[in-house]
Amino acid sequence: MALNVELVSPEEIVYTGEAEMVVARTTDGEIAFQPGHVPFLGVLVPSDVRVYTTEGTKTTIAVERGFVEVSHDNVALLSDSATVS
Repeated sequence: MALNVELVSPEEIVYTGEAEMVVARTTDGEIAFQPGHVPFLGVLVPSDVRVYTTEGTKTTIAVERGFVEVSHDNVALLSDSATVS
């Protein structure tokens, strides 16, 4: 089982794919999402989002302010600005 991940900025879809885990920093602190996570809605702060893919690699994405929503093994991240590093 995997998470479906999509990170979107106003200009483009920055990242889309499947992941075993996504780690993001919100106003409440850093949180990790794995398959089966309870529904969640949070406010992103400027930081790096780490996506651990089902292939065993890690993708790091620098984000500015935004939101993260988790529901039914879908992780949607909306950010003012995002850059894959």
